[in-house]
Amino acid sequence: MTVQEKLSLGITASRNAIFSLVLLALVKGSVGLYSGSTALLADAVHTAMDVFTSLAVWIGLKVSMKSGGESFPYGYYKAENIVALFVSILILLSGVELLREGLAGVKAPSEIQFEGLALVTSVFSVLGVYALSVYKERIGNLINSQALIADARHSYTDVFASLVVVAAVLGSMFGVPQLDSFGAIVISFLIFKLGLESARDAMLILMDAWLDREANEKIRQNIENIPGLLALKDLKLRKSGLVVFGEATVEIEGDPDLKQINLLSESVERAVRKEVENLEHLAVNARAVERTQIRFALPVFGNEGPSARLSEHLGKAPYFLFADLEARELRNWKVLENPASDIEKKRGVKTVEFLLQEKANALVLSSVGEGPFHMLRDNLVRIYRTPDGVETALEILERIEGLEEIEEPE
Repeated sequence: MTVQEKLSLGITASRNAIFSLVLLALVKGSVGLYSGSTALLADAVHTAMDVFTSLAVWIGLKVSMKSGGESFPYGYYKAENIVALFVSILILLSGVELLREGLAGVKAPSEIQFEGLALVTSVFSVLGVYALSVYKERIGNLINSQALIADARHSYTDVFASLVVVAAVLGSMFGVPQLDSFGAIVISFLIFKLGLESARDAMLILMDAWLDREANEKIRQNIENIPGLLALKDLKLRKSGLVVFGEATVEIEGDPDLKQINLLSESVERAVRKEVENLEHLAVNARAVERTQIRFALPVFGNEGPSARLSEHLGKAPYFLFADLEARELRNWKVLENPASDIEKKRGVKTVEFLLQEKANALVLSSVGEGPFHMLRDNLVRIYRTPDGVETALEILERIEGLEEIEEPE
């Protein structure tokens, strides 16, 4: 689902919420006047205020769909966060109003006429508003809309308010009219908690804070596992409405060409998209540095280690010696069996995939075909030619500095 499709879905949900709230406000207001229930009338007014809240969310999502142009190169996506902050303020104001009504009701509890009708209406309001809240929260989570989620939380305050009305009617029926006032006071504090949490999230996102630390750690691991990349030096992500913008600075070896940089940038972007939904744009800055740690892959016939005899083939080599060098000195080595040596088709390609999986960044061969050559070069693996007269892997490792690099497939 594209960002525009998600925004469109959010707009539809907000529009449906507006119509539903208007209907609920009319029903509760009419029954409140007929029954003489001041609590039901207050609840109707509260619901009418929610119409403007949902209308604000609808406007925010509509504005987010517009193209930013030259003045707003990053679009109007943050309009959605501004609306979320506005909705949070309305939640807090609703809590203040409910607390005021609760305190006033303790001193002067009201009597309700036509209690049965008022009770049925208030129970219907609880169920209707709860269903509407669940609907908006489900769509909000589906499209990752902070404003719609905040609006859903605000609608939950209507559920609480309607429960207070139910309590008020029941209290009147059983001779305890003060019951609704104490309930309203408790509920107002729950509303304050919802409002403060929504306002906090909206303000942090407006300040470009990135709150998902777990996703950030996974992204870093994904990027650092990309073949050909030496290090991830910096990662910055920020949310704007439904979308995410980011910047990554990575280090790569030597002087790569434009094609290699583009391929690396695509790999970094894919690594971010695995954990981040709605990534709008990621700028990748590649810094060329000299590699100090090199992992050589050498095709060999046996698993004896550095003394093993070299193989002239890539795909047909039964084993590969992986030698880790730091400052041109051998630090560690291991021998692994080539899992592609016995297959009939795409043997060279599968072997290259195996070498990349083992994070080899240098390879010594007598010759290399076109397909494997481009795969290796695209992943920033340097390919060196086996010198004449050399028979063992150890001889290669002793003359690393004099190796000739293969510049084209053979």
